[in-house]
Amino acid sequence: MEAASRRRMATDARREQLLNAGVELLRHRRHEEVSIEEIAQAAGVSRGLLYHYFPTKKAFIVAALERGQEQLAQQLRPDPGLAPVPRLDAGLDAFLGSVEEHAAAYTAIFKRGGSDSEVASTISRGREQQLQMLIEALGSLDDPKIEIQITPALEAGLQGWLFYCEGAVLRWLEHGGLDRDRLRLLLRTMLIATVSAAGNP
Repeated sequence: MEAASRRRMATDARREQLLNAGVELLRHRRHEEVSIEEIAQAAGVSRGLLYHYFPTKKAFIVAALERGQEQLAQQLRPDPGLAPVPRLDAGLDAFLGSVEEHAAAYTAIFKRGGSDSEVASTISRGREQQLQMLIEALGSLDDPKIEIQITPALEAGLQGWLFYCEGAVLRWLEHGGLDRDRLRLLLRTMLIATVSAAGNP
């Protein structure tokens, strides 16, 4: 039993090593450009061993994208010690900082990733995760100026705001002309306006 447990731990550790290497690659390179050989080399394993854990390159890419989305979601969790508006700004600033650092990967995923059904499904699940986290974050605000009622209208508005963010950020990355602080203010203003509009009949 102990030997089986040790083997299981070794297997999990190896899979984590591979995924962490993949996440780092995908943060700086378009997933279409990354080869199995590069992934294996970055993880310090053979191509055969990589295929032992992930039967295809696409399976690995999807798993690495999921891991990257989980890590980003953790980074964006709001600090309950901050006041409401600074809390929103801190989350947006963390998001924009991550995007700016990994601009090529973000552009590839959100501009061209939808052409592959499995990658598109992974992106869709990530958006749903972001939506739920955003609802939780807004629900924790204690500010009379920002009244929150979780309704279908609010959920629809927040989903639209997430797509708005993707479009605005892609425009910012590709064309510039806007500093990060101004973009953060724009996204925050649109979020508060969305919440306000969703609360009005």
